[in-house]
Amino acid sequence: MARLLSLLGDTAGALVLFSLVRWRAGRMSALALVGLFMLTGLVDLALWELVGLPRPHEPGILVRDDPAVSSFPSGHTVTSLALFGWLARQGQLPHVVPWVVVPLVMLSRLYLGVHYLGDVLAGVLIGLLLLWSHTRLWPVLRRQAERRSFRFWASNGMGMVATLSTGVILFGGDRRAWQVLGYFAGLVVGLLLEHRFPRDRPATEPHARRFGELALGFTVLLALLGPAHLGATPPVQGVLYFLAMLWGTFLFPTLLATWHWRGGRTVTLDEALMQ
Repeated sequence: MARLLSLLGDTAGALVLFSLVRWRAGRMSALALVGLFMLTGLVDLALWELVGLPRPHEPGILVRDDPAVSSFPSGHTVTSLALFGWLARQGQLPHVVPWVVVPLVMLSRLYLGVHYLGDVLAGVLIGLLLLWSHTRLWPVLRRQAERRSFRFWASNGMGMVATLSTGVILFGGDRRAWQVLGYFAGLVVGLLLEHRFPRDRPATEPHARRFGELALGFTVLLALLGPAHLGATPPVQGVLYFLAMLWGTFLFPTLLATWHWRGGRTVTLDEALMQ
């Protein structure tokens, strides 16, 4: 159970949150979440390298996991607070959700014996700071991004994927590195493909139908992410994360935009827009 709760502050949790926001609130809302996730990852990496605090090893602490990075800060706490806090601030989640999820993630990390209490408390402070910063930076970043051409994003995105892939392959990336590579590669490829299908589906369906569609999308995500956490090797995990992100970014939104279930009859996007 503790390992499952930890996933709420890991790459898997960020991927699921991105997909759900993409399906319900659209492309830009999901990209705001991705930007925040990348910001938390960069800050975590920088602090892990600067601090280099060893993981708990005292006799009184039962260690149930053995991450390879620094103990300070708790990256899972930072990520869960920033992402769930952002969604709550944007009105896409009830405000009570972060108050439930973040303490559960903190307790799960302490239970697994991978952090000291100070690590998770520092994670709360850092997460709050990043959430505050992203709230103010995102409108500026969005305006700047909208001024760039498709060719700019295509060349830079694929260049970053190639650079990450080369680094992970040559230097033997661990489980988290392969997951992040799959996450980012699926995001870039999905967004480039989505450029050919720029229209989002109008949100006019009854709640029961939308719930069924979200359940289908979530089921496919679990079918891809489940094996990634059940003994798959790191490269296979990267491939599964790539497919899951591609499903969340491009495949499922395109399916929803072109395929409506109405008494077993397929309705095209143009027909749906005219209704």
